[in-house]
Amino acid sequence: MTFFPRYAAALTLLALPLAAPAMEAREGSGCATYAAPEQAAIKRLTASSLPEPGGAEGAGPARIDTGIAYRAALSPQEGFAFTAEPGRHTPADGAYAGAFVFHTDQAGPYRAYIDDASWVDLVDQDGALVPSKDFGGRHQCDALRKFVAYSLDADRDYVLQLSGGTRQRVRVLVQPEPR
Repeated sequence: MTFFPRYAAALTLLALPLAAPAMEAREGSGCATYAAPEQAAIKRLTASSLPEPGGAEGAGPARIDTGIAYRAALSPQEGFAFTAEPGRHTPADGAYAGAFVFHTDQAGPYRAYIDDASWVDLVDQDGALVPSKDFGGRHQCDALRKFVAYSLDADRDYVLQLSGGTRQRVRVLVQPEPR
């Protein structure tokens, strides 16, 4: 049985090129594994200069426009005035929260994208939580941590509400899904 030890090293060397793509796939399990719509969102979220949402601090949710990525400041969650009770309880101690109002020009599917692990809720004009249609994310992708999809009515204001955030500054984008 001297055959195996003699050729074991050669077989191991031959297997290395086969293992390399698997290792690359594992290493690329973050942002590179997103589909085309999320890749487009990543491009917007990682632009070198992003505007801050409009509106005075403490005067209610900051205004954002759909299709534009923003770099937004969140507030300490302790004592934050939510538009509606968050859909998931998140500890307030050391967490951040924020709210952003946007207007829909057209009805249909929309997605909210953020680069943080915050809990994402959407609140309609009546103060009710809008149920999500889909969601996804990548722990290993700093540019786009998560997205949540909704079906929205035309010509309405909605509040994107974040809670349980881990960072005070986040990147956020709300836009219609491509058809």
